[in-house]
Amino acid sequence: MKLQPINQNNALSNHHVYVVGMSGCGKTSAAKKLFIKPTDQVAIFDPLGDYEGELAGRKVRSYATLKAFAAALIAGRKTNQGFKIAYYPKHETTEEDFDKFCMVVWGVGNGKHKKPLKVICEEVAEHTSTAGKATGYHGKILRLGRKFGLHSINMFQRGQEVSKTIIDNCQFACVMMQKADDSARYLQQKTGIPASVIIDLEKLEYVLQDGKEWKSGIIKW
Repeated sequence: MKLQPINQNNALSNHHVYVVGMSGCGKTSAAKKLFIKPTDQVAIFDPLGDYEGELAGRKVRSYATLKAFAAALIAGRKTNQGFKIAYYPKHETTEEDFDKFCMVVWGVGNGKHKKPLKVICEEVAEHTSTAGKATGYHGKILRLGRKFGLHSINMFQRGQEVSKTIIDNCQFACVMMQKADDSARYLQQKTGIPASVIIDLEKLEYVLQDGKEWKSGIIKW
């Protein structure tokens, strides 16, 4: 049986984020430092095991099977307490694995819940097949998730490789170091952040955009 989100709430704001930058630039660090608090409820698609250990000072509970992950997430959402729950399959993950993760997340959406559910989606480009309209449950989360208290955090290396739905539906953009200048120019077209600013970014440096406004910063550990 597929779960369905409950209590659609059109008054909720869009908190979707995307984090874009080359391998090793600090995308996962950005997710951990900029967007997650200790008391947050967080679900993580973690195909590479990047979140083993702690996140925002709280232990991450990782599950290798979708069934175990879903059971833990459903139980967690029945409370108002913070949690950090990851789906970390021990096989090479596919687009289907990501869609099933998103299906579970979609099903625990609740527009009247005291806490939103933050949803970290790692390696998005490797687990989606199109640069057009986002499909499946990830597309549902992006287009409709805000009404059910779902806040996605979408991680990928190049803006050109992912669905336009991500870029168009995220209120916040965290732009980090790019491998090539053409990636910076593409992101300028999509965000309005000058390519010259993006090209100059070094490891752990970022430009964070909220709507049209943006500011620069650096992640400190």
